[in-house]
Amino acid sequence: MTSERLQATDVSATDRRPRKGEGDRLSKLSRHQHIISQLAAAPTLRASELAAALGVSGETIRRDLMELQEQKLINRTYGGASRPFALEPTLTDRKAIMIAEREAIASAIADLILPNEVLMLAAGATTFHVARRLAASAHDITVITHDFAIAAALAVNSSIRVLCCPGRYHAAEGYVFGTQTIASINSYEANRAIVGATGISARGINDADDEAGAIYGAMVKRAAEAIIVADHSKFDQRALTVFAHWTDIDRLVTDRPPEGSLATALREAGTETIVAQR
Repeated sequence: MTSERLQATDVSATDRRPRKGEGDRLSKLSRHQHIISQLAAAPTLRASELAAALGVSGETIRRDLMELQEQKLINRTYGGASRPFALEPTLTDRKAIMIAEREAIASAIADLILPNEVLMLAAGATTFHVARRLAASAHDITVITHDFAIAAALAVNSSIRVLCCPGRYHAAEGYVFGTQTIASINSYEANRAIVGATGISARGINDADDEAGAIYGAMVKRAAEAIIVADHSKFDQRALTVFAHWTDIDRLVTDRPPEGSLATALREAGTETIVAQR
C-alpha cells in the first residue's frame, strides 16, 4: 500500500478513540478506520487488544481483519495484523507524482556535487530528477549508472562522462540488473552513491524489487559517501528487501523532516538529514 493511500484512510478515520463500552455500537466502517489508523502509528497490532479496545468479540475482529486483507489494506498475522509491504507503482506512474518534492531534492543534491567527482547513480524516479538537474548544472564529473534513461539525461551535458553498467535488461523499469551489473559496480570506486528507495524506516532502507535492492546495496558499499534520496511519502514504509541500514548511510536528502522512530534511528546512526527547500 502506498503511503498516500494509508494517509487518506487515516485522515478519514480521524483520531477519534472509541470509549469503553462503545465498540458494540461502532459500525464496521468505523472499526476498519480505527484499525488502519492504529497501524499508521504501530507496525503490528494484536487481535485481542483490538477486540478489547473496540468492545467487540474476537470473531468480529477476525472478520474485520480478513476483509481488510482482502482489500490489501493490511497483512493478517498469527494473532493480529501488520502493515502491508509497500508496492512500487509503474515507473511512468512514479514519474508523474511528487514532482515538486523530487525537483527540490534534486536541486539539493546538485549543490553538493563538485567538479571531478565520480558518482554512482541508481535507477528510480527521484534519481532521474537528480540526473536532469546534474545535466543542467554539473561539469567535469563521471557518473556510473545502470539506468538507460538516467544515462540519456546526463548525456546532453558533454562535460559529464557516463559509464553504463552491463546486465540483464528490465524492460518495464529501463535499467539493467543481475550478476554482471553488480560485478561492474564492484569494479569501481566513487566519491558518492546516490540511491532512492521504495521506503525508509527505522529498520533501514528498502526496495520492493530484490534485484534492484542488490544493486543499490552494492553502490552504497563502493562509495566514500552514501546518500539516500526519498520524499516524505516513503517515510515508515516497508518493502521486500532491506538493502542498507542507517549506519551505512551518510546523508538522507528529503523534503520534510523525519519524525518519531525514523528521526531517532537517523540521529543514533549519525546520518545527516538535509531537508530540501521548494
